[in-house]
Amino acid sequence: MKSHNYEMATMTNLQVKDYLDSGGTMVLVPTGATEQHGAYGPIGTDRFIAEEICRRVAPSLNALVAPAIPYGLSITHKGAPGLVYVKIESYMAYVQDIVLALNEAGFRRIVFLNGHYDNAAGITFGIRSIYDRLAPGTFAFCVNYWEAMKPEDAATYLGWEAGLHANIGEVSVMLAINPDSVDMSEAVAGWPSPPSDIETDPFAATLAAILPIPGSMLKVTPTGGWGDPREATAEKGEEYLRMIADAVVRFVRDVEHTYETMFGPSNRR
Repeated sequence: MKSHNYEMATMTNLQVKDYLDSGGTMVLVPTGATEQHGAYGPIGTDRFIAEEICRRVAPSLNALVAPAIPYGLSITHKGAPGLVYVKIESYMAYVQDIVLALNEAGFRRIVFLNGHYDNAAGITFGIRSIYDRLAPGTFAFCVNYWEAMKPEDAATYLGWEAGLHANIGEVSVMLAINPDSVDMSEAVAGWPSPPSDIETDPFAATLAAILPIPGSMLKVTPTGGWGDPREATAEKGEEYLRMIADAVVRFVRDVEHTYETMFGPSNRR
């Protein structure tokens, strides 16, 4: 295997074999979406962020990075130019085929690094329904990268106050990854306007109202964004990426440790 090369798409099959023969077991699968991120952010934002995180964490986890899944469960953005979404049944079947193929190839730790909120259910339920078909000792799971972060760190990146979509966090990270893909001259704040008299968690109530409805995002926030990206910078994006990468490494290790502790050493390889 070429020195410091962890991306499967740029490796030969013999280099992948060398990785597996040397005791490597983990593959990271970035998952994103092809959907609008306002007039200022690239359609591939979720995928690009997931890919960049995978590149950064692969050396620490001694993991290979599989080619990304660029399409996701994005029907809430229906009506926006350039949107490509898939049905959950198709998505789950695709995830299942990928897991089975990677497992057949010799990987025993299959981690989906998810960059798009809605995908998580399809990934997790897709894996669950084929678990009894996997080789003994195999562990496949999904990580929403923002959930790996400490709550106080995540709150500045993605959430009710920081915004949830095409916000300061996502736009800053894209400025760090590929500044030419962001048009800051078009950046504008956009927020849903839920009722002010919600007695429970307004974030949870707003998501529950939005997520089931096709095309809901453009109806509740005409800018296509949820948050204020106008103060986004590449410097903030680089700091977010460092924070996220460190958190994801710790989280993946914690999930592995929890799995092996709760389900027994017989699952270790």
